[in-house]
Amino acid sequence: MINRYKHYKTLIFIVLLNVFSSILHYVHNVIYFDHYPEPDWLSPQLVDAFWFVMTPIGIYGLIVAVKSQMTKGRWWLYLYALMGLLSLLHYNIETDNIMTVTMHSLIWFQAICAFWLIAYVTMYFKNKSGH
Repeated sequence: MINRYKHYKTLIFIVLLNVFSSILHYVHNVIYFDHYPEPDWLSPQLVDAFWFVMTPIGIYGLIVAVKSQMTKGRWWLYLYALMGLLSLLHYNIETDNIMTVTMHSLIWFQAICAFWLIAYVTMYFKNKSGH
């Protein structure tokens, strides 16, 4: 059992980094909600609620993957990463708000972590099929 966790050490790190980056971005987004470019229908409560939906998906995907069901777990991890990439939609909203360096940094930190998760899971399966 211990060897299994050592094998998945990088995946565990990347998923936890995604959780951490989303905490930073979502907390900042909720606190400074009026300063972020957001669609009219979105509220701080919905932003907060979405985090509590997406994060268990990532944790579940990690647990399934580590329990030797990487094939099933990868789809949950892809879904989690794609949900993390939704932060980039801030750039698709027309607004008079000017985003700060902190806002840009948190959005891109979360997006880069999500891209890293997608790349790692994809490379894992590419390497598995190559053997």
